[in-house]
Amino acid sequence: MAEVERGPSRRGLPSLNQARAERRSALRRGVYPLRDQGAPRFWLWTGVILSTFGVGYWKVTQGQLESRKAEVMAKQRAVASVLAPEVVPHMDRIEAWVADLAGPYEGDRMDAGVALEKVQERPGIYLRVHIESAKPEKALRHAASSSLLDGFVACMFVRRREADPRAGPACKALTDCEPGLLCNEYNVCVPPPRPYNLRLAYGALRVLSTDWTDELHEATNELKVRAFERELDHVSRNDVPIAVKMMDGAEVFTAVLDENPKDGLPEKLDGYETVEERVQRVPHMARVGVWELGSGRQLLRVRAPAEGRFIPVGEQRSLHLASGDRTEDQQRSIAAQQRQANSCALATAVKARIAARAAAASSGTTPVPVPAASGSTPSPDPPATVSAAPIPAP
Repeated sequence: MAEVERGPSRRGLPSLNQARAERRSALRRGVYPLRDQGAPRFWLWTGVILSTFGVGYWKVTQGQLESRKAEVMAKQRAVASVLAPEVVPHMDRIEAWVADLAGPYEGDRMDAGVALEKVQERPGIYLRVHIESAKPEKALRHAASSSLLDGFVACMFVRRREADPRAGPACKALTDCEPGLLCNEYNVCVPPPRPYNLRLAYGALRVLSTDWTDELHEATNELKVRAFERELDHVSRNDVPIAVKMMDGAEVFTAVLDENPKDGLPEKLDGYETVEERVQRVPHMARVGVWELGSGRQLLRVRAPAEGRFIPVGEQRSLHLASGDRTEDQQRSIAAQQRQANSCALATAVKARIAARAAAASSGTTPVPVPAASGSTPSPDPPATVSAAPIPAP
């Protein structure tokens, strides 16, 4: 019987050997077919579906976000419709007056009909900032947020029929008060004290600024847009009524610009003392301007020294200690008292100038003109003496 010739024998099933050979051939060619590969095809389609869903969800959420932004902008336009005719024109004029007062000083000036009583008792608006913050618009608005009703207000103006700051509805925040009222340091809702602080108007105007609008448009999620909407609701409920009432009731605007001291700014007492506070606690010159809001006429322009001597009523042990032996709280307290003394001395000097002009006008004599001064040299007059007295907070 003839023997059958056989080829080399291979282990395993022929189908498996054939598949193994095809894979080796594909790897050598750098090609790996996905044919009949269930798992890769599944993940490929899964990725396509998820990507499509993600793009669709992003478009839907972006549309909703833009719709919410449009709703907030509509509220902003409603606020602007109230502030534009009542507040914005006055603020534009006030900022122009402050910038003019901060420019090259042209000497003291008093209107022919100015009287001390009219300046002291007429309802008005008050602003006090450092002279270097008075020119650029953004710098002025930022500095105005720190303006307070200080010792100059207490010694310059006469406030009649003011509400008792300790009597009124209790509050913990401004939102607890009715529109048009403020929550003061006694946690009581009261009308804004006079003269009105200009920073109250800037609080309402912030939502109309281009910075606020740009920040709203750059909001990337619903939570940020809600924060802008809450701020807008707060302004429309609380700040707008106060700003409108302030502009409707005010007749004059008073600005005080502090110049740098002759020897430069003193060192900070602590990390929280602002430039304005550093200037006001040492002798320096200040410019005071008063304008009539209705006519736009400047009633007064005076440059006077803010240099007072503080005499405490009662015994204060901290005043007898060396500067290096005082605690941080004692140093802050003494600095605050000196700031109020200097501010009150400035008011005293301004009232003396007005009274001298009125006396000269009544007697028919010509008052000695005050030349335009340069630099920050204090007046040779002796500093005013101020005794300790509590200053009401704004």
